[in-house]
Amino acid sequence: MRRKTEVASRTSANRTKAKFFVSYAHKNQALSDAFTEQLLDLLGPSKKYDYKLWKDSAIVVGEGWKEQILTAKDECDFGLLLVSPAFLNSQFIVGQELPRFVGDKRAPSIPVLLAKVDFRLHDLKGLEELQIFRYRGKRYTDFRSYAECKTGNPRHDFVFSLFESIETKLATSAVPRQTKDDETVQ
Repeated sequence: MRRKTEVASRTSANRTKAKFFVSYAHKNQALSDAFTEQLLDLLGPSKKYDYKLWKDSAIVVGEGWKEQILTAKDECDFGLLLVSPAFLNSQFIVGQELPRFVGDKRAPSIPVLLAKVDFRLHDLKGLEELQIFRYRGKRYTDFRSYAECKTGNPRHDFVFSLFESIETKLATSAVPRQTKDDETVQ
């Protein structure tokens, strides 16, 4: 029994830390919470990465919320952008969060289609330059947002496919690694 614990600790210590910032519209709070809960269940046992999520639910009561959001956004390894019409319509997201993740000097991000967006008719606020994660499994003939997938297996399949995409993206990009002494290594 003791030996298994030692192996688990050693394995955890050797994983690369990956901090990510979740950007979503508050109008999509319930959908975002269900999505991130499922995603965290898959990210937690990753062999390669020790994922650390920051979402505005981590804001400390009585502290400056805007400052905490902007600091978390700037300190993340990548942004997880939960795209929906409400996301694209949020003045705070478009003005304060999104500029870090779009344009020529953009930070790494993974845009995910949380709710259906019309790519021809909606202003994507610079996201049209990026591949937005959508799901097309065996059940569907076209790509779907998370919200368009029925609860249960289709939503699990959506999130599992995203998990695989995140692992692949991180394996092929330069995410800072932490050594045992927590010194950043590039």
